[in-house]
Amino acid sequence: MALNVDKLRRYDPAQKLLIELRQDCEEKGVDEDIRKGIEKAIKLLQDRDSYCENVSSEPSDALKTITKESLTHPFEELFNAGKTMWKLSQGMMTGTLEGNFLQSFVSASKATRVLDVGMFLGYSALACAEVLPPDGKVVTCDIDPYLEPVARGLFNNSPHGTKIEIRIGSADDTLTALATDNQQFDIVFIDANKDGYIGYYKAVMENNLLAKGGSVLMDNALWGGTVYTPPEDWEKIKPHGHHIRKCNEFLQSQHDMHRVLLPIRDGVWILRRKEDMK
Repeated sequence: MALNVDKLRRYDPAQKLLIELRQDCEEKGVDEDIRKGIEKAIKLLQDRDSYCENVSSEPSDALKTITKESLTHPFEELFNAGKTMWKLSQGMMTGTLEGNFLQSFVSASKATRVLDVGMFLGYSALACAEVLPPDGKVVTCDIDPYLEPVARGLFNNSPHGTKIEIRIGSADDTLTALATDNQQFDIVFIDANKDGYIGYYKAVMENNLLAKGGSVLMDNALWGGTVYTPPEDWEKIKPHGHHIRKCNEFLQSQHDMHRVLLPIRDGVWILRRKEDMK
């Protein structure tokens, strides 16, 4: 089950613009050939994402269950009832294609320990756990207590769920506690509150949480194209976009790191120490 493209169109600013143009054309009675061209361009963008997902490996039944739960869980009602700290949404889930990417990267890295900063319903945590060896471990954290029993119930659908440790509390506190315990991780995947990205990265690197040869991955590094929006349009960008743009600028200043930003879904950073690239 795929995520609704129209609800998540912020991941592709070109698609968002074309959808807006389609509406303008309908309202202004623009030539039908032009309208058909715009419609075809929208479909091509949507079909590209669907094609990549469909030809990639099929996720496990347990991951499919997490996807289904993400699409159907009553997040708005829960927030209105005061049961969650924020209004959670299906768009917070790591998608199928990115989940496959994580699995490929974790497996190719021969990782045994993964730190997942930002659990939500646990798709990324379980995706990583599935490709770890039997003695491998994923530590996943989130600040919202509501999510712990929900995610644990979903992890219990998989034989790999026992590899996952859930920590609830602020990510800052979790990272401090892990550093105090002298824990290290081969892969650190950061997908939490965007205003905390720089702080989380610093905590990982300055507290030696990243093992030698390890990699830091950061999600939402394009934030719907706002990071490459012209300066004259910055006032239109919501706070998260500014946080991601500042984070990207900070990461560019880390000259001891090898960096590559991939346009997967909403953008994924891969960061590795240059000394580990040799």
